[in-house]
Amino acid sequence: MKCPNCSTQTTDWKLSGRLRAQFTINLCTPCQAFWFDRHEDLGLSPASTLQLMKYIGDHSASPKPTFNDRLMCPYCGSGLTLAHNMTRNVRFVYWQCPSQHGHFISFFDFLKEKNFIRPLSPVEIQQLRETIQEVHCSNCGASVNLQANSACPYCHSPISILDLQEQQHMLAQLQEAADASAKPVDLALPLKLAMAKAKASNYSFIEHDSQWWADSATRDLVVACLKGFARWLGNLVA
Repeated sequence: MKCPNCSTQTTDWKLSGRLRAQFTINLCTPCQAFWFDRHEDLGLSPASTLQLMKYIGDHSASPKPTFNDRLMCPYCGSGLTLAHNMTRNVRFVYWQCPSQHGHFISFFDFLKEKNFIRPLSPVEIQQLRETIQEVHCSNCGASVNLQANSACPYCHSPISILDLQEQQHMLAQLQEAADASAKPVDLALPLKLAMAKAKASNYSFIEHDSQWWADSATRDLVVACLKGFARWLGNLVA
């Protein structure tokens, strides 16, 4: 399948869904985006969602790729329409086929849809200003002067960071299912996730990850945290 944005061949990835369903999604790493047929993203299992999050952490980069003004459905060739949605007061966007063949969504908006991204509070932004003068917008990649702005002056996205509460919930679900079946739920996530439940409630993986400080030099807080989380999760399943 060709990418709706750059028209290069996408990568197929077979994933598990809820109730033992199986399906294939398409991803374009250069565009940092996924194509989901119909409602596949809603049927992802916790293990598959975490696998996608690790992939995003391993392949996210700044500056962000730009999308064309007109994106085409890879099935029918129709122009995709921009859709706006919200989950837990966090807004995200995607491009959907008018004939319901599926939708195209960036890595960043996928994370917002899954409640993995949250805006910083005014208090947190003020604390950030004490140590950092400038950050990069996690949505468009533009530079944001924290002394003058509390949001991106170009795309108006709030300054955001990775929120681990939802990941903690998924890790707990996986562990409960593994305990009930007496075997790992997914080969990529063995029973080492037992100790992950306690660790995922905070940023302890960052505190012991020297590479995070190098990543944070890019001033993209979400990308730096994602890369740290991907390394931490990778160590768990090694």
